[in-house]
Amino acid sequence: MLVAPAFFLHRFVAMQRQLAATRQRTPWLEAAGSGGGATEAAALAEPSLIDLGSLDYRHPQRFYLPGDAAAMEQLSDCFALVGGVRLPLHGQLLAAQAAVLRDMFVALARPEGEGDEEEDNCDVPLVKAPTELSSAFAGCTLRQVAVFLRLVYAPDHATPGSLRAVHTAAGGLLAGVAGLAHRLDAAGLLAKIEAYLKAASGSAPIADLLSTVQLAEACHLGALAETCLSLLARKLAAAGPFWREQVRHEQLAACSSDSLASLACKMAGTVHAGAFEPPTVHGVLPGHGGAAGGFTWVIERFSKQQGRITSPWIEVGGVQWRLKVWPRGDDAAGGTHLSAYLEWNHAQSAALGQTAMEAYYDFTFLDTSEDGLHYNVDCGKDVFTVTTQNWGKTRMMPLEELARPDRRYLDQDRLAVRIAIRVLPPGTGASGASGAAFLPPQPALPQMPPVPPLPAAPLLPPLPAGLPAGPQ
Repeated sequence: MLVAPAFFLHRFVAMQRQLAATRQRTPWLEAAGSGGGATEAAALAEPSLIDLGSLDYRHPQRFYLPGDAAAMEQLSDCFALVGGVRLPLHGQLLAAQAAVLRDMFVALARPEGEGDEEEDNCDVPLVKAPTELSSAFAGCTLRQVAVFLRLVYAPDHATPGSLRAVHTAAGGLLAGVAGLAHRLDAAGLLAKIEAYLKAASGSAPIADLLSTVQLAEACHLGALAETCLSLLARKLAAAGPFWREQVRHEQLAACSSDSLASLACKMAGTVHAGAFEPPTVHGVLPGHGGAAGGFTWVIERFSKQQGRITSPWIEVGGVQWRLKVWPRGDDAAGGTHLSAYLEWNHAQSAALGQTAMEAYYDFTFLDTSEDGLHYNVDCGKDVFTVTTQNWGKTRMMPLEELARPDRRYLDQDRLAVRIAIRVLPPGTGASGASGAAFLPPQPALPQMPPVPPLPAAPLLPPLPAGLPAGPQ
């Protein structure tokens, strides 16, 4: 019959006590489910109890076996071959933590009464050969298995700080460990991983949230997936019509259709009415034949705009243009200026054989008061190419100027921006093949006449007919 060392029974009882003590020492598990934000943040800041750099691939048992690894190795009663390396294991410990392994041990146990006659004739009790568990870890890397075993043999090491170290390791290590915990039904470890990811998701970028959704799908963690999808919906909805620039197509494609449908519904319930409608454009002047053209773009709900906002494409001088505005300034503006740029539609022009485009342009921010003291910025002339499709100024307009009480730039929370553009005809500069000199700079375009105050009606009336052409 099988001789089981008393060590295993003692270790099993001790481990149960250790698990109970661990639950008392880890209030972050309860905080993750009850919204204890301060407790979660403090737990995530804890140092890691796992040094991934100490994993020796020639002797991985030293990484995951507790205490005296050599003595523990001698007491092993099962093993697994992972990546050609033999890992000594202990059935009682694994059975207590992973239900699938427990069921494997039960299935491999000899039926009661079988071989009793032969064993009764033996002078020495029969010791069963070590059980092989390689199939339980098939498809996993040695690193994933070693970390999983470390967290199984030492459950108190599965702290938020340690899980953060595993999460930030290269190669999707945490996803592999979580997948193994799900496969072997290590419910205690999987619950800690779920609690950690839920706590970390609040400050996670969009790419990490999508990765967590995929992990939750693979491990059937529905609550975690819902949390991440709700956060994703808010982040993508805040980007308005530019949400596609925030996420890669392959990341969305890796999610299940159920998750994508849930995300779409959450986004639809999060965005404000009209958030994906192009902003209003008025007073378009085509500017053909080298004449000055332009358009006025009215930005609604200006104070509520976040990040970059962009106008529709408008054709001026036979070329498509659009404006890009950062109401609080881009990263280089220092938080003191509005940033604004004029962008050339290179793809559309390239299809017509135009690889570069020269233009004079200026921005005018309209004051709708009776005085009509507009704020004008003459940007001069620039060459738009495939590598420089945007020109403008990081510090286009001081935010203090925009908020002046004696001006009405933001009447009814709307900002009207007029862009004047004079496109140089092909062949007169960098956009032509003749190499002829650029046209000489034109005198400054006359200032627009005062614009009447915007009425309280929902729709903005057409503004005056734009800027006349400069002298030829």
